[in-house]
Amino acid sequence: MIDEDQPRVPVPVVAAALIFPLASAIQAVQLIIASTSEPTETRARLFAVVLVGLSLAIAYGLRRRMWRARLFAICASGVSIAYSLLGLVGSGPLSLLKILGYAAVAALLLAPASAREWFPNGARRSDPGRTARPRG
Repeated sequence: MIDEDQPRVPVPVVAAALIFPLASAIQAVQLIIASTSEPTETRARLFAVVLVGLSLAIAYGLRRRMWRARLFAICASGVSIAYSLLGLVGSGPLSLLKILGYAAVAALLLAPASAREWFPNGARRSDPGRTARPRG
């Protein structure tokens, strides 16, 4: 059943939560392809699995209004775009698709007002019934 008391997740946040794991999966595939003939292939595969798992956890956090997930998604998107533009991980259609995906995630989480309002400010949520204790 759908809980009617919970507010609906804004469309930009849902889109970012879907695109982020897809872009991370593309990055994981590129990592595995780049290390197929090297002795570090096992570590690369393990890192790729961890990368995809972490991106799924971030997508879950985006839907659950966790501001840290938003911050991490934006920062990880920016780092991945910079990493790709420097050409450190292959080029080609997968790289372009990954860059576009991460750019879309950053834009969807930063630009629309509905996405910005979905997340708390990062400060502790105050309880309206509590009074502030005097300092001193």
